[in-house]
Amino acid sequence: MNVYKKYLSVLLPLAASFFVFKTVAQESIGFAVSPPTFELSANPGDTLSNVVRVENLSDSELTIEMDTRNFTAYGEEGAVGLTDEEGGFSLASWIEVPPTQEVIQPRSNKLIGFKVNIPNNAEPGGHFGSIVFRVVNSKTVDGSGAALSQEIGALVLLRIAGDTTETAEILDFKPENTFNEYGPVSFDVRIKNEGNVHVKPQGGVVIVDFFGRKVANVDISPKNVLPGAVRKIPLSWDRKLLFGKFTATTSLVYGSENKILTASTTFFVIPYKLAGGVLLGVSIVFLFFYRARKRLKMAFKVLFGK
Repeated sequence: MNVYKKYLSVLLPLAASFFVFKTVAQESIGFAVSPPTFELSANPGDTLSNVVRVENLSDSELTIEMDTRNFTAYGEEGAVGLTDEEGGFSLASWIEVPPTQEVIQPRSNKLIGFKVNIPNNAEPGGHFGSIVFRVVNSKTVDGSGAALSQEIGALVLLRIAGDTTETAEILDFKPENTFNEYGPVSFDVRIKNEGNVHVKPQGGVVIVDFFGRKVANVDISPKNVLPGAVRKIPLSWDRKLLFGKFTATTSLVYGSENKILTASTTFFVIPYKLAGGVLLGVSIVFLFFYRARKRLKMAFKVLFGK
């Protein structure tokens, strides 16, 4: 099947937290959009209105063109791929962005409104689309004739009420290395979404030592996981000086019913180079005293007269 799919020049993380996303070949003609992600809920037949702030970071006037695309998860790192393909989770055709172009003056910004017109027969569950902003009056680089291509996407994650399924599982939870010489210790949690709406698990990791004593709590940054996708979430226990066997247990809560996911793993931290140096030093001292024991015994007799 011939499917046209165009990926952004950089990867778009599926995060709810604000960040300024900027794709530039030269600092002088950059722009940014915020927020980068909209997480919306609605019923069939609703119309939702929102605005995107587009900031011209450059010293020249920019003409920005707007377009809409669907998107799907790409890999496990939180990237998405933009596509014109229609499917069960499509949203782009419901998004209305008038006008299709805006002129933004240097070092200024504009609020660009958009609507999501939800059909009365919209299928319950998740629908995902992106509003793509593109520079129309791109400049050439150093007279080479090569045009700078800039695109930024604001992601729209919509949940339609009705018969939805919220099901996720932890596929894997393990440290980067089972045996470590010292900290910090890095982990990966891989979560698969088997439902028809996006989920954003929240929680953390509790770490206990060999004696069962809790030694650390590590928060997990909440990340969106699209239906049918696997999301790898990295985390790190940043303590450096460690020794022994440890057990890490992650507990995550997701969905409208606060379902719980748990998994455990074990790892070891043994500073073998340091331990080897200490052992070598002790061995040398012991050997010295062992070989010198007769002289030391004689010296003690002379010193104490015995």
